Amino acid sequence: MLALGGLTVAGALFGAPEGVAAGPGAVVEYELPFALETHEIVKMPGRPMALVSQMSNSHLVKLRLDPRTEQVTGIRAFPLGPSDAMLHGLAVSARYPGRIWATHEGGNRLLLVDPRADALDAAPCVEREIDIPGGGRGPHYVNEYGDVLWVTLKEGHQVLALDHTCPERYRLFEARAQPIFAARHPVSGEFYVSQDSASSLLRIDPRSGRTSQIPVPAERGSTPVGLISGPGGVWVVLLGTAEAGTGTFGRIDENGRIVWHRLRDPQGRSAGLLHLAFDPPGTGRGPGLWLLGSSIVSDKVRDLIVRVRFDPSWTRVVGEEYAALPTQHCKAHRLLPLQRSVLATELTTARVAQLTVPERGC
Repeated sequence: MLALGGLTVAGALFGAPEGVAAGPGAVVEYELPFALETHEIVKMPGRPMALVSQMSNSHLVKLRLDPRTEQVTGIRAFPLGPSDAMLHGLAVSARYPGRIWATHEGGNRLLLVDPRADALDAAPCVEREIDIPGGGRGPHYVNEYGDVLWVTLKEGHQVLALDHTCPERYRLFEARAQPIFAARHPVSGEFYVSQDSASSLLRIDPRSGRTSQIPVPAERGSTPVGLISGPGGVWVVLLGTAEAGTGTFGRIDENGRIVWHRLRDPQGRSAGLLHLAFDPPGTGRGPGLWLLGSSIVSDKVRDLIVRVRFDPSWTRVVGEEYAALPTQHCKAHRLLPLQRSVLATELTTARVAQLTVPERGC
């Protein structure tokens, strides 16, 4: 087992346009087994275990969490397929409790995996493999919606909807370059897909199969990446360009209209936002959204965890709080809010950062 690497501790830097007081939150970084690319992170339901994918060597990293404090108390990495299979997407399965879905972006397959979350030293077990059908290439993101897996095919510029109970039943939807995330709208049931290189969102009606494109307005920014279902709609963030980000995120309503928001604090207005996440149930923090600022396309922007507080209607931002990651230029990649903290993966440093959330909430 590798020794823990609580490498750096930094006080969270809080600031808010409406006078939010500073809090006692701190950011700690844990060093993982080295890999060139550290990507996705999920938490196993009911288990003190988080899982991280490392794409450059196709390793799955298990993080044991203290059940009370959520601090990382153990780290262990395991190969999951050939080293060139490019393990990437991770999603917790509801249909197969205790299992996760994963993607081999280079191996062109989907995996159903028992991570053996009760034991840090137990190697994960691949229970099932599904080859990507129809000539699709580069499975990036995966998520489970009942019997259907929705998968973005980054290399083939398509979106796959596949029945995991009968993989011969599938549909391929043409996309623009490059489809990254997909999410189902909680009201309309339509799916939306972020296409970063095209700076456009793909809208899919799964009933009729009709698709359409929603370009990102240039005055708002560019490069949609993170995209998730949330209160009242599908939420999306804009990364920006090598020159700058715009600190912009938005919510897509049931009619496909986007209400845009921009961070107001100076350290947020130029943030390149790569990912976003909502609190798990039971935190009591109130309406709010976590955003991840990343240096993935530009060393001119900071790697940040941002908490945005909303009014009860989720239409007006009432506060912002910021925590800079101790290691800058780490190309911060994904967010995972827990009950007492927030985890963030760092793409190029093979680390996971953890922001402790004050008990009073944000």
